[in-house]
Amino acid sequence: VSTVFHFDMEEISCPTCGKDMSKHTDYQTHLCIKKLIKVATNPVAYASVKKKLCPNCKKDMDDHNEEQIVECLNKFIKQVTSKSD
Repeated sequence: VSTVFHFDMEEISCPTCGKDMSKHTDYQTHLCIKKLIKVATNPVAYASVKKKLCPNCKKDMDDHNEEQIVECLNKFIKQVTSKSD
């Protein structure tokens, strides 16, 4: 089973690096999603002065509780990935 990344016609900005997700390689997408999950699930360790916007609902990630973080990250990952055999 392999992971195939796909993007609709609308531009999706990467919440990690800010670049257009359609310009990412599969590997770069994987790295950015991995970093996004680390930052979103451990805001104290990755605290910064830069506001972190949720890639799904566009709200400040610091206003999310743990359940909302998981829900939004899952929706974003589903949006930019699909499984195929």
